[in-house]
Amino acid sequence: MNKRIIPIILAFLLIPCGLASGRYRLANQGKRGLQLYTIDRILKMPDEQVDLGTAALLLSRQWGTQKTLHRYRDKLDDMAEDILDRLDAKHIRADYRAIAVINDYLFNEVGFVAVKTADDPEDLFLHTVIDKRRGYCLSLSVLYLAIGERVGLPLYGVVVPGHFFVRYDDGSKRINIETTSGGNQAPDSHYISEFKPPAEGESIYMENLTNLGTLGCFFNNLGNSYSDIGDIDAAWYQLDRAVQIHPSLAEARVNLGNIYQQKGWPREAIEQYLAALKLVGSDPKTHNNLANAYSSLGHYNKAVGEYQRAIQLQGDFVDAYRNLANTYRRQGSFTKAITQLKAAQKIEPDNGKTWQQLGDVYREKGEYTAAISHYESAMRMDYGLEGVQVSLAYCYMETEQFEKAVAEFIAALRRDSSSVSGYFGLAQSYNRLGWTDREIEAYGQLLVLDPQMAAALQNLGNAYMTKKLYDDAVGSYIRAIAAEPGNTALHYNLAVAYSKLEMYDESVAESLAAIELDPGSAEAHNAAAIGFYMLKQRDQARRHALIAKELGFAVQKQLLDALGE
Repeated sequence: MNKRIIPIILAFLLIPCGLASGRYRLANQGKRGLQLYTIDRILKMPDEQVDLGTAALLLSRQWGTQKTLHRYRDKLDDMAEDILDRLDAKHIRADYRAIAVINDYLFNEVGFVAVKTADDPEDLFLHTVIDKRRGYCLSLSVLYLAIGERVGLPLYGVVVPGHFFVRYDDGSKRINIETTSGGNQAPDSHYISEFKPPAEGESIYMENLTNLGTLGCFFNNLGNSYSDIGDIDAAWYQLDRAVQIHPSLAEARVNLGNIYQQKGWPREAIEQYLAALKLVGSDPKTHNNLANAYSSLGHYNKAVGEYQRAIQLQGDFVDAYRNLANTYRRQGSFTKAITQLKAAQKIEPDNGKTWQQLGDVYREKGEYTAAISHYESAMRMDYGLEGVQVSLAYCYMETEQFEKAVAEFIAALRRDSSSVSGYFGLAQSYNRLGWTDREIEAYGQLLVLDPQMAAALQNLGNAYMTKKLYDDAVGSYIRAIAAEPGNTALHYNLAVAYSKLEMYDESVAESLAAIELDPGSAEAHNAAAIGFYMLKQRDQARRHALIAKELGFAVQKQLLDALGE
């Protein structure tokens, strides 16, 4: 090998990643953002050094794609070079005239299209947009902006409530570019009329965003994507980033508030909702969400006010009517709750959830006939409504129509075999019918789902007592006490079971445990008296028998006679 050419080869091999080796020197070459491979470092650098395409692809990698960043960045570079070829052929410089060329290339030649709904989280990410040639307003705009910064156009992202678009602005000419309609142009008035950004306050709406500003909007949507797949912690992290970058992006604050609500942090949610309302003035959904947070804290009067404000702003806001009704129900104002739900019915007569909620209110009022009627109507409208058939079955049980209750519980459990409430109601119905074997079977199925449910364990113990299976009853009561050690009735029941097994030391111990929890438990004193008597501790037996009698318990005359009373 000719030694003189070795340095040249080495120099070629050591070209840093990210520098184009194509037909043109792209306008983004030299940006330090091309050399960074963590989003945290990119967020700390000056905006003019940020390469939007690189940053967006790093977020794709965080999402979980196994494909390399370089592969997709090369595709961006190739598309930019194709556009520069077309500009050269038309003798057009990189100015506003290039927009038509870019539009024709992206939307006609390559075939990028807008998705009808942004309900697939994957459609946010730049690698998916490039692979599938589709996206929604933000993701198509990020593609457009990434190519524009390579071509050398003064392009900016612009956000309005619920939408994102691209703007060309060279200081003298300003053109709005709608990426969801093939790059068509629209005046500012279109976005103001259609999306109603607030005209006052510290809003970023309708303003030219920097690359970091566009990333702030991306983090907002990224947080929603993580929320869609159930990763609430990741959603919180990304939405918090969005708020840090854009404190005045109301949507990010609302979305962060929603995550706080899901995490059970209503006070933090309220802070975000109030900040959002300060930015946008009034928004019915945000008032509704704020009311939900107040309601979860038990601040019902504040919640009522916010729900009413939401309804004033949007008269057909069915969820706000239903939420307001639920708050009235919690306050015990059933008539007001019914009024709100009937108002919701007028707006959406076939909304099964509203009929179900009315059934819940009537059931809580004790008006079971009305409750049954509304539950049946709800099921006719939407047979798949969660919980409605179980609620109907409980109404039958509460009106002593036990066989009907059994039929509805069984039907409900066929649809949802994981319903603890369904098995509990079924077992209770079997109990009222005297079908103890089936009752035991139902509790057994329930306890597979919820092994620590003390009420089920207690009732199962009672069923075993009915069948004189005292050892099994003891086992159930012990498990129940482990789950709920402060339950007086459980200790008393266990004392009775031990007594049936003639285990009087254990019976006395459990009776005394019940008395310690509730000194006024007449039944426990009576059980202690029997246990002490059987252990031949007559003084203790007499003392507890007399206390039980004073507390109103009908102590057996035979026991009192034996104790000389």
